[in-house]
This record gives sequence, structure tokens and C-alpha cells, in this order.
Amino acid sequence: MLKCLTRKSDPVSKAQSYKLRNRKYREENIIAEGGYAYIWKCENFAIKRILIQSQEVYKMAMQEIRIMTKLPEHPNIVKLFDFGEIKIQNKMFVCLVMELCQSNLFSVLQNEILTERRILDIFKQILDGLEVLHAEQISHRDLKLENILIQGETFKLCDFGSGSNEIIDLSQLNKAQLQQQEELFSQTTTITYRPPEMIDVLTRQVVDTKVDIWQLGCILYSLCFRKSAFSEMNKIGIAQAIFEIPQSQISISTVTLIQKMLQQDPKKRPTIKDLKISLYGAIDEDEWGEFQ
Repeated sequence: MLKCLTRKSDPVSKAQSYKLRNRKYREENIIAEGGYAYIWKCENFAIKRILIQSQEVYKMAMQEIRIMTKLPEHPNIVKLFDFGEIKIQNKMFVCLVMELCQSNLFSVLQNEILTERRILDIFKQILDGLEVLHAEQISHRDLKLENILIQGETFKLCDFGSGSNEIIDLSQLNKAQLQQQEELFSQTTTITYRPPEMIDVLTRQVVDTKVDIWQLGCILYSLCFRKSAFSEMNKIGIAQAIFEIPQSQISISTVTLIQKMLQQDPKKRPTIKDLKISLYGAIDEDEWGEFQ
């Protein structure tokens, strides 16, 4: 968070006007903040203005732009309209102009009581968006409630700064390289959504799109049971994939789906295609429970 940079005179937290590639923009008010960025409302756009404080932050901003410009347009992926670099009072920023959404999935969960039908409808939309990424061999790597935005009744993936098309075989790395990867994972993923292969690099697993499947499992768990599957204080529990299924009215098929995604061994987790077969082909109409 940018708590040390919130003085009204500071360019980070003060509304700015600037020109990017396509047009001029005048920021109106802050609608979200986190990391090194503020999200500003500007007419019918949301502008993510990222303060570049290091080469690592710049690389993540450029990665987000590369991914968003590469992906085909899809209703379940936030649109990018414009982007560019600006300098204000000798501070460098990267700006991404995106479609404006009402809120995120975290807010929905806080404000609604979700039926199981509603939960799985939302989950199917997330799957549809993620399927586009995986078709391009891109892993999101930071899927979480806060990174699923809502516009009307449509749910959209956002925040692709941690995304990658790299497959990392940890068994091929030496001790120093493993430590470097572990540090990178801790910087680019949220711990309560971080899979075992990223928590304990000494298991020397392959890091690929199955990271996203684990994170999907964490999202579905949270939607069903209104809490996280894992505590950030319990790295051992995450590394060993130890979690409890609370008593609820959630159907056995949905609980089984969560258990399949939250497997310690990434090779045993289902693919997007497997999940779609389970959701569209194996759920009986009368089996839906209702979340109380």
C-alpha cells in the first residue's frame, strides 16, 4: 500500500491530467488502491496508475500490458483501451486505461448471500476467462476474489502483472536459483492463494498453469464457505494441502470439485477442460444446494 505517499500535494495520490497514446485523460477520484498503484475513475474508464519505484515494478507493469494486448477480446476479461508512461514531478508512472467495473468478487461475497447455483454461475464465468489465458499458454498466478471484477452480471479477470507463459521446472534449479524463485513467488502471489509448489520449492515440482487451478479451488472454497481455505500463518498446512470442509448445504459434487483442485501434487489437479466437463456434464439439476 502507498500509506507513506498519501499527502495531497504528492503526485501519487493527487488527481492528474495527461495524454497517453489515444487521447487526454483527467483523473476524477480514487476507486481502489494497492501495491504501487491507485485506480482512478476517469469518465467511463478506470485508470490504473502505477508508481515505478524499481525495475521489478516496471517489469510487472509491462508484463500486464503485454498480456492484455495479446489476449483476444472476451467478456470475462477486463478490456484495455489505452496505456503509456508519464512523468510527474520526476516520478515515473505507467498508466493502463481499462473498462470501468462496479466492484469485485470480494465485495459481492461480503454483501450477498449466495446460492450454490449463483456460486457456480460465477465460477463458470471465471473459468471462461481463464480458458482464454490458458489457450495462449499464459498463467495468471494471482487469481483471488479481489482480482475478479464485476460489471452488471458479468465477472471479469483483471490484474495480469504476475502473469507468465514460463513453465518452471524447479527440479532443474540449484539451491540459489530455488531461493530466487521462492522470493519471486512471495512477491507476485498472495500467500493464502499460493499453491504448495510455490510455498515449498524444495519439493521441486513444475510450476505451470496448474497454479491457477489451485487458486480457482481457493476461490470456490471461499465462495461456498465464506472464509479462506488456508491461513497465511500456516505455511505447513498450505504446503501439505491440509484444509477442512465445513458443514454446509453445498452439494457433494461441488465439494469434490474443490478437493480435486486443492491437491498437493499439481499433476493431479484437473485442467480447465476437466473442470468444464464436471460442471456442465456431471451436475444434476436437483442436486443444487443453497448456501445459508
